This record gives sequence, C-alpha cells and structure tokens, in this order.
Amino acid sequence: MSKRNKRRGQPPNPTDQTIPLRSIPEEGYPLLSFRHLQPQFGAEKMSQRQCSEFLIKWAKRSHYTWKELNIHKRHALGFEMLPRKRIKPKPPEFLQQDSYMVFRHEGNLPFVGFKAGDVFYVLWVEVKYGDLYDHG
Repeated sequence: MSKRNKRRGQPPNPTDQTIPLRSIPEEGYPLLSFRHLQPQFGAEKMSQRQCSEFLIKWAKRSHYTWKELNIHKRHALGFEMLPRKRIKPKPPEFLQQDSYMVFRHEGNLPFVGFKAGDVFYVLWVEVKYGDLYDHG
C-alpha cells in the first residue's frame, strides 16, 4: 500500500462541532448585488477611499441578520426607508417601489436600493453629498 492511500487518525466526530438547530438564526444574512446599479451612480464614480469604506462597512453588516440590522442606527450599520419621490434620479419602471432602503458608506454618504429575499440590490451610490436626494 502506498503512503498516499494510508489513512491517518479518525474521521471527525461531529458531536461537539455541530451547531444546534435552535441557535441557527431564523432570518437570513444580507447579501449584496450590483445587478441593477444605475449609470452615473456606480463604483466607477467612487474614490478609492469611498470604495474602501463601502466594502468595510458592508463586511461588518454581513455578520448581522436583517433583523439585527433593523435595530442598528441609520447612520451606523443600520438603514432607513426613503420615499421614492425624494430620490432625484428616476428608477427603471420595473424597479419602482414606494420606498427604498438607504445605507451609508463613507461618512454619511448614502447608497440606495431595495431588498428582495436576503439580497440587497444597490441602485445608486452617492459620491457627492446631495446628488442622489436632498438631505434635510
């Protein structure tokens, strides 16, 4: 028998390493999609710092369930809802909603989109304060 075919040790015992079903979150974790990102409001318009802050903050959000994110402050890792009529660019007809979710990336600059299942679809990323909607 060659050394490659020899087995060492025992197969893993899952009893201590498995997560009990009751501790698995009932809600999903946020996933991010740029599938519907609108022209003039995408990553190509963002500075390196803005791109970095965007990714860092989303990486932090990914450790929370949607329910937990709903509890966070809107200017931290949480979000707020914004009526469609406040957003300056018009969304494509098939993506129109009554309101959209607003998260923050660098400082208080927003990025806006909608949630479908566990996926957050980014429509617009603001790179200059006030381009996406009037902050007031």
